[in-house]
Amino acid sequence: MLRVRSDAELLQAWQGGDREAGNQLVDRHFDAITRFFRNKVCSDDDVAELVGQTFLGCTTGKDRFRGDASVRQYLYAIAQNVLRKYIRARYKRHSEALDFASVCVQELEAASPSSIIAHKREAQSLVQALREIPVEDQVVLELMYFEGLSGSELAAVLGLPEGTVRGRLARGKQRLRERVALLLARAPVHAAQLAAVTPEQLDVWALELRRQQGWQ
Repeated sequence: MLRVRSDAELLQAWQGGDREAGNQLVDRHFDAITRFFRNKVCSDDDVAELVGQTFLGCTTGKDRFRGDASVRQYLYAIAQNVLRKYIRARYKRHSEALDFASVCVQELEAASPSSIIAHKREAQSLVQALREIPVEDQVVLELMYFEGLSGSELAAVLGLPEGTVRGRLARGKQRLRERVALLLARAPVHAAQLAAVTPEQLDVWALELRRQQGWQ
């Protein structure tokens, strides 16, 4: 039985000219990088474009990678830079300096509904609410909800102190709960459903969404 090569081994082989190793590395992370962008852009075409830019960035920069971080962290760092550039180019108030701790993707020019289609109202509200909170919070929450990453795993992937990540998660969850409650309040739901949106409910709705989308 052939041993499965690690990300680092594949990248090292790719750096040495092994194109098949590069293809394997891209295939391994393609779905996760696609999910990273799906709820943060204006169209499916934009998703494909940004995914392409991310892997192009990995391709052109692979020889500069020295193994100081994991390959997954390297890819997400490129993806975040690609996303920030995209948002800056499409932000409605072009003259303003952007603070990704406050700006959200719903404020983008020509912002449209997410390409993630949810069948249940609660999951739909969760997806939309993620677009209505600051990008900085959206990134950590979607990696947690969509990829199932823990606080320590998020810290490793994002290259941040774990305390910083846990602070963003707490702040982001509170903002998300408030946005979900407001979105549900616009729909014909029972008053009991609007009394509170708990972190546990968000976890359940996110898990249902992952199963529906086949992300398990």
